Amino acid sequence: MKAKHVLATALFAAVPLSALTAQTFTRGDAVPATMPLGNKPGNPIQDMPPGQRLISAFGERPVFSAKGDKLAFIGKSYGDAFEYDMATGRTRNLTSHAASEGFLRVHYLPDGSYMLLGPRILGKTREETRHGRIELFWMDAQAMSAPVPLGITVFEGIAVSPRSNMVAWSQVKAPGGGKPASTTIYTGRVAVNGQSAKLEDVREIVTTTECFVEAQDFLPGDKGLTMPCYYHGKGPTGVETKVLSVDFATKNITEYPTPATIYNEVEGIFPDGKRTLVECAQDRSKGMDLCVLDLETKKPRYTRMTNIVQYGGWKYGNPVVRPDGRMIAAQVGSADVIDAGVGQGIVLMDLAPDF
Repeated sequence: MKAKHVLATALFAAVPLSALTAQTFTRGDAVPATMPLGNKPGNPIQDMPPGQRLISAFGERPVFSAKGDKLAFIGKSYGDAFEYDMATGRTRNLTSHAASEGFLRVHYLPDGSYMLLGPRILGKTREETRHGRIELFWMDAQAMSAPVPLGITVFEGIAVSPRSNMVAWSQVKAPGGGKPASTTIYTGRVAVNGQSAKLEDVREIVTTTECFVEAQDFLPGDKGLTMPCYYHGKGPTGVETKVLSVDFATKNITEYPTPATIYNEVEGIFPDGKRTLVECAQDRSKGMDLCVLDLETKKPRYTRMTNIVQYGGWKYGNPVVRPDGRMIAAQVGSADVIDAGVGQGIVLMDLAPDF
């Protein structure tokens, strides 16, 4: 499987987006109760649907800048961060100037500076590193100085406000003293001072023992946060998920219904805050597509916009929406990977005006 699905070696795209033919994705049909794998011959990277294009044959976890003119991504897990210029089609390495153990995620603050997630010291095992050693760093917008550690470890990813330097993250507390394991959501503000930064105004938002939650995206006005809710050891594939949000003022948690028969992990939110992208799959270890969920509590519209699993063991992942709401970036690659979140290329998808 791995040999069959390994993509081409590092490719630095140099075709400006303005030179490409415009075709678009629609929301698609309602998400079915099951999403079985297909056996369509071919390679979905070489035979992409209309409106989609590969901008890098390596990489994972893309994010748009606040203006939507750049796209940052991780080259590989525990590797360097890169940046694609939407106007020129050129890619540059952001972190090769500084010694590190590599990074898992990169984000933009509104001022163009960067947030990076990675370990300062590796654990004894891959699992120990990922679940207990991932720290938050800040780096200047010119990517000239070494990343500055902000003094916290995080569970999975972070959320970054599109309008301020507010960030959100979660931390896991192991069971003990008769208490179950829990995750707590925090918010804080990244205070930048020249070539340095620190985390201020740290606040505890909510703690849950029902499931493990991860900060995903801020709701409009920074009034709340979307969150995936992971139930490990449940369901036919060993993990179940729910789409949640938390209101910062009331601390209330809201669930947005999705089919219990498939995997549904909330991802990038649309600028209006009314819809969100969701990773959807029958079995995420064997293939995964992209769906769109209206953030409503009663019978929300839930549609499937891609069908990469018709080829078998392929997946999209970690999709994000450009700030103008007209484009999606996502990673693509084989489903046969060592860790969740690993990708083997970055694609862009243009959205129809009435998406």
